[in-house]
Amino acid sequence: RKWFRSPDSLMGFRKSSAKPKTGPPPPVEDEESPTVRMRNLGYTYATSETRHPKKKEDKHTILSFESVVTKELCTAALIADGHNGDAAATVAQEFLLHAISARLDRADEASIHAACTEAFGELHERCLKANPLSGSTVTVCLVNATRREVTCANVGDTFAILVPNMSEFGDKPVTLSTSHRMMDNPEEMERVKGLAGVEVKQGTNALGKPFGDLRAWPGGLAVVRGVGDGDCGAVVSCVPSCKTVQLPPMGCSVVLASDGVWDSLRYSAAASIIRKACLKKKGTPATWPGVLATAKEVVGAAISKAGLMDDTTATVLYCPSMPEFEEMDMDSSKHAKDLWEGSVEFMDDETDKAPKYGAGGIINES
Repeated sequence: RKWFRSPDSLMGFRKSSAKPKTGPPPPVEDEESPTVRMRNLGYTYATSETRHPKKKEDKHTILSFESVVTKELCTAALIADGHNGDAAATVAQEFLLHAISARLDRADEASIHAACTEAFGELHERCLKANPLSGSTVTVCLVNATRREVTCANVGDTFAILVPNMSEFGDKPVTLSTSHRMMDNPEEMERVKGLAGVEVKQGTNALGKPFGDLRAWPGGLAVVRGVGDGDCGAVVSCVPSCKTVQLPPMGCSVVLASDGVWDSLRYSAAASIIRKACLKKKGTPATWPGVLATAKEVVGAAISKAGLMDDTTATVLYCPSMPEFEEMDMDSSKHAKDLWEGSVEFMDDETDKAPKYGAGGIINES
């Protein structure tokens, strides 16, 4: 009697009758949710981060929502750069965007500024309860798709910029945030010097000689707006600087990043990266893979300049052009572009100075 061996048995295995394992099906998205509706309008966003192994204090989050009464469609992004542990930054990540959105019956400029000021104050109190010694910078950028506006509210030096589509090589970005580092901000310097019992001076190095930025003592803060830092008393102000600008008719990218990026990369260099992405035929920021790749490129460029000196986090929010702009003739579109450019404040050369680490020069856009 002849025996037949199947090819499978010769290979040392048998065919299994078991069904292949599959993971759970992807969640079904609610087409009426603010997140999906923003995406369908062309607003996309992504965050890239590289954590320093000894720090891990950057936190970030994004929330899409509608204003409570007027149903204006918005997306808000947050980056918090913590110090003395991540407690304050974590509280900001979990609390702040929900606190702002819940206060917005309508999402006009005045309402957003008031909601941010109130929510930042409550955040400060929560941080002090969570860990009185931990502190954080916080920057929020809120894009209102209904009004085509972006509002930035920040405490500290986690900077945010706006890069218009159709901008040219070498053009400076639009400044959205305010630096609260005393050496960059005369108003903050004056406020702190006016506080009783506070001394402003440099720290000292290992040889006991003055070194580095001017700092406020007690506490030793160089950046004097933030949340938490209970040991620094009245030196710390949690009142955010707020600024609202109209989104350009030709669309733009809003970039917010921690100082792990800005200490190594010029603002104009980050703008160059955004412009290069917008010029590509595929993978532009208008798609989620494109905006994620752009955020990764910003982080990668910062690290390539000086190495991983700190937690390095960047969020890119891509805002599409107005539908009407796409239908304009060349003269009309140029006129609309010029009108918008005349209404905003572009970054000056002093702000776009060489960063703390390395040259951080212009990225080649050719």
